[in-house]
Amino acid sequence: MRNLWQDPTTLAISCGRGIVPYLKQELTALGYEILGENDTMVGIRAKNACRDILTLNLCLRTAQRVLWPFVQSTRCRTLRDLYELAYYAPWEQVLDVNEPFFVSNATTAVPTVTDTRMPTLRLKDAVVDRLRDKCGRRPTVGDYVPIRVLADGAELLNRHGPLRGAMRLVRAAIEDWLSELPEEREEAEILIEIDGYDLMSGLLPLRKIDFLVLRKRFERTFGARLENGTPGAAVFLHWEGSHAKIYIDTSGSSLSRRGYRKEGWVAPMQEALAAACVLATGWDRKAPFVVPFCGSGTPAIEAALLARNIAPGMFRADFAFMHLKGWDAIIPGEKVGESVRKRFGATPREIWVDLKARLRAAERSPDDPDLPKIVGVDWEDKAIDIAERNANAAGVGKNIAFFADDYTDTPLPREPGVLFMNPPYGERLEDAPSLAPLYEGIGAWLHDAVPEGWVAWVITSNRDLSLKIHLRTSAILPFKNGPLDCRLIRYDIHGPILAEEAPEEPAGA
Repeated sequence: MRNLWQDPTTLAISCGRGIVPYLKQELTALGYEILGENDTMVGIRAKNACRDILTLNLCLRTAQRVLWPFVQSTRCRTLRDLYELAYYAPWEQVLDVNEPFFVSNATTAVPTVTDTRMPTLRLKDAVVDRLRDKCGRRPTVGDYVPIRVLADGAELLNRHGPLRGAMRLVRAAIEDWLSELPEEREEAEILIEIDGYDLMSGLLPLRKIDFLVLRKRFERTFGARLENGTPGAAVFLHWEGSHAKIYIDTSGSSLSRRGYRKEGWVAPMQEALAAACVLATGWDRKAPFVVPFCGSGTPAIEAALLARNIAPGMFRADFAFMHLKGWDAIIPGEKVGESVRKRFGATPREIWVDLKARLRAAERSPDDPDLPKIVGVDWEDKAIDIAERNANAAGVGKNIAFFADDYTDTPLPREPGVLFMNPPYGERLEDAPSLAPLYEGIGAWLHDAVPEGWVAWVITSNRDLSLKIHLRTSAILPFKNGPLDCRLIRYDIHGPILAEEAPEEPAGA
């Protein structure tokens, strides 16, 4: 009998490329033994399965998912092999047939797979077939919703489909219908309904149905579900070559989606990446932390959360582990708080509530006079408005001073600290030349205006632009920002440097 909450096991923690060193730093600080690693994953030995799963999901800043190994094979070469591997696994022991579940996959270097969506479908089919055979009925898979389109009372579409693909189905149904209408037809009574919500209805001009307006209504209605997903259990497949490993994904939605970012600005930095960059700077959580080009405020907010000792998972109401079997089952010997039932054990739900309460008690007050100064600067007023709203949602609005100013007017605290800059990268070829003066200006500002003792870090994907800064580098750290290969570059501010001196890079950079 498999019991995710009690079985001795190892856990796999996934993260973005370049972030493994900082994830290991977090795991070591939490007292875990590192068993192994690759470019995007760290393995650890679990000490107490239930508490480890809850703690890691709640506390890790740089991780994406906490994965519980379920079944694996080194002889999985075809989709048929994958189906059989999954079908004969005891899913009924960990998944609740009354709860929806989701499947995702990372498949690489499998010669027989030309469409990487197919492993997800075959794995889903195997799990559904197994649960139906063992439990007597089919579970719900993913965020499937009823989708209905009527035109003059005729049914153009009436089916269940994935929420994310609903607009594509609606548009295809309407366009197919329009293509068969006579040219002289100008209006019709239309109803477009998704999951019971009336997104568009009434007498509409047929040749001018505004799909852009429809899309905006769809996103406004279902934005939270599209961003965070519908609550449910999660299954994750890692398949490379002939080695397939299937995990129970205890996180569900990526841990990087904290829940505090209500709105983004231009190319917002992912929360886990921002947290990793803050850790990479070596900031001691005492000196000032200043963020020119702060955009929607993510790096400044992550620094404030770190300084306040606020666990990043505090903002999320739902994790995939809450939908697994045993969430409300008593674990003998477990204790929570001063419960009168502690000698009888405690459920994972009770342990979760107690763990959150303990971490809340360990947070630093927003009025603590010893908290470091954190500053965010952006020249766009709207960006600062967004950053302030996001910081307030994260509960650290009082701990960050935001200013709408040019980076050259950044108000630097008197005490030296850390500068973190995420300027535009100029990924489009036509943009790079126009950004050269900006990078040259950053170098001049750091050289001429930033006092000695500060440490500046600049992250960019454009090496040629970074060379325009014309300052000596003391460290270059690789990171991945989405699909972009980036470098986080350190500049120690310690007096004049000749502008014509060629920048130096450490060996191997």
